[in-house]
Amino acid sequence: MTEKKDNLKREKWSKFCPKCGKQTDEFFESMCKDCFKQGITLLVPERLVSVSVCPHCGGFFKGKERTSIEPAVETAVRKAIRKKYGPETPVEIAGLRVELAENKRSAHVSITVKAEISGVEIEETGEFTAALKRAICERCSRIAGGYYAAIVQIRAEVRIPTDEELALAENIAHASLGESDFVSKEQMLKEGLDIYVSSAEYGRRISRTRAWSRAAPTGGRFRR
Repeated sequence: MTEKKDNLKREKWSKFCPKCGKQTDEFFESMCKDCFKQGITLLVPERLVSVSVCPHCGGFFKGKERTSIEPAVETAVRKAIRKKYGPETPVEIAGLRVELAENKRSAHVSITVKAEISGVEIEETGEFTAALKRAICERCSRIAGGYYAAIVQIRAEVRIPTDEELALAENIAHASLGESDFVSKEQMLKEGLDIYVSSAEYGRRISRTRAWSRAAPTGGRFRR
């Protein structure tokens, strides 16, 4: 009899989900786990994810970092989810496929994403269209503006460099290019060739290359 009264008392004070009425001791934003998960949408088709692409070089970007379109889409999806559910929200991209549209102004995205919201793991698979936002990257902007940080001067001792030596100098300069490097311009002078480059480090790489031994006594002289 006492046990029956205790059971009735426990049932009286049991907690129920206000949405579905299910009895539960775990609440997530005042709902049971199932109802809470039903209210979470990680991918909203109406909110297009945008990815930056440079119209000059065709590169995709995560901030200022040049990358391919897949990592750029991943970053944009994480950013959209964290904007809605909090900056510290754990987000994992479990599957991703991206197909560029023929006009290259958008991309069709198929994705599976996992996130932890208020301690609950959510997984969602869906498709949406990502807009490609055209924006000139910093590198292309500098090239267009004629920016340079150093000059590599191609000279010979007591004579003028030959056409073959100048051609070798151009080959060395372009073979030494890093991902963010560029040649702003090349200026032919009576005494040789000046190559205007994007960074002091790039200029040093050109000047120090071992290939100059093939062109002795011609060489690259670095000047900032």
